[in-house]
Amino acid sequence: MSAADLLEDALDRVADFDAAGAIALLEAEPGAASDPRVLALLSYARFTTADFAGCRRDAVDALAASTGSDRTTRLLVLGAAGLALGSDRSSGSELEGCFAEADALVDDGGDLEPTLAWLVGYLLVEGAVVNVLIHAARRFADAFADDIAATPGRLYRTLVDGVLARLLLNEGRVAEAEAAALAMFERAGSGPTALYAEAVQCLVAGNRAEQGATRTLARRVRQAIPEPTGAFQTTCYLLVGYGLAALADDHGAAALARSASGNDFSGLSVQDRALAIELLVSSAFLDRDIVESERLIGFIAADVDRRVPGPAILRMQCKLELLRGRPAEALALARTATTRALADGRMLEAGIGEILATRALIAMSDRTQAVRELAALAEQAVRGGHTAATRSAARELKAIGRRLAPVAGSGWDGLSPREREVALLSAEGNSTAEIASVLQLSSRTVDAHVTRVLAAFGIVSRRQLPSRLPATLPLTAVPVPTAPLTPRQRDLTELVADGLSNDEIATALGISRKTVEKHLSAVFHAWGVRSRVAVARIVLANRDR
Repeated sequence: MSAADLLEDALDRVADFDAAGAIALLEAEPGAASDPRVLALLSYARFTTADFAGCRRDAVDALAASTGSDRTTRLLVLGAAGLALGSDRSSGSELEGCFAEADALVDDGGDLEPTLAWLVGYLLVEGAVVNVLIHAARRFADAFADDIAATPGRLYRTLVDGVLARLLLNEGRVAEAEAAALAMFERAGSGPTALYAEAVQCLVAGNRAEQGATRTLARRVRQAIPEPTGAFQTTCYLLVGYGLAALADDHGAAALARSASGNDFSGLSVQDRALAIELLVSSAFLDRDIVESERLIGFIAADVDRRVPGPAILRMQCKLELLRGRPAEALALARTATTRALADGRMLEAGIGEILATRALIAMSDRTQAVRELAALAEQAVRGGHTAATRSAARELKAIGRRLAPVAGSGWDGLSPREREVALLSAEGNSTAEIASVLQLSSRTVDAHVTRVLAAFGIVSRRQLPSRLPATLPLTAVPVPTAPLTPRQRDLTELVADGLSNDEIATALGISRKTVEKHLSAVFHAWGVRSRVAVARIVLANRDR
């Protein structure tokens, strides 16, 4: 078998979750013990089976064997070494420095063998994500974007898509991660890779606060993998666990982490161990179980100064201090966890730290600062599509009898169902007293809702609502009007639907404001409505019919 065929066969087996077959194939190859490419693939395959000792051994041998080798071989070995580093971050590791060297080689430029360029990029990105070196992962993802996009084969493309979606999520780019996860799922087909795709989708759906989708995907993964074995299956369980945790289902997330981690967490990489223990600590925190929290943190507390799990351990210790009734100490730990996560580019984790900081502030009776920070967190989360973080902020405020202000510019989507009713009635020209009568609310409550409506649309007056509201309304079923309009009236209704004011419509059509009002009145009569909002809803709902 040629070297190219050997590598392709081994990769196909790993991609089909038959890492044991790949290892047997590679080990049987003459000269495997001294071939850096074979050693790199052996290290990678062993990582996927959670044979971390063998993974590190092969990576170290590959580094030694690839000294002075061609650029493609050296980068391939460095990518495998990065993954192996994620299985053991003890000081003095022979694998330390692999990402720095890879960075330098990438910066130097130069061509790679076309058939392996995608694999080099994938291993470097995957290794950086496993080590939660998000800035490095992004640099590699951008540097090898074209090569990664050309990944051959459906099976391996699913694994590549998965690491890119996880990277986007780590960066806090949840909406983009959702699109990547969907593309991954559509390409996955069936079999083991489809389960991995569903696990990634579950994680993203949880952070989008899509409860039904998250729970359905979680159930399917658990049914397909009753007892996880190997790194990929345990990763699937942990991804699903964090999807449930985003929905505040801490006990459900802990059950998955417990199944994935065994009794002593030794079968997990450094990062996965930290993630699993954090899920278990969150469950113990919910039960206010100090003893169990202390026991769990003891498995990993010595790792707090390592780059990979540091922020996670600090968040766990923060929860422990909250249970002990020491909010000032908890606040300091939460702030440090957030700072370190931000420095590493771990935006999603930074948000978790910020939530914990506000809990400590509330426990210290500093509610004003807590509300201010929760509002800022929610606004940032909306921009990134991180719906779960917004809901987490809302839950924290609700616990102290406060509400999250609508994010400026969020429009219709930023309003509650009752606020939407108030917005429509107000835009139709109803007074506070009339709205209060229709909805059976007090005038004071109506005014409070109106204030939130104006904030959501970024306006200062009710008079601006009719020109802002229509374009954001959902296109619910609206009858097609049967009364005919003149061409000029049809033009006018399209501009109303686009949110233009009467003066802007007059300018656009080259007519006077008074003529605009006359045409609008005729449209009201023909369609049996009494406001421009109603006109806009009809136009928008029927525009594509």
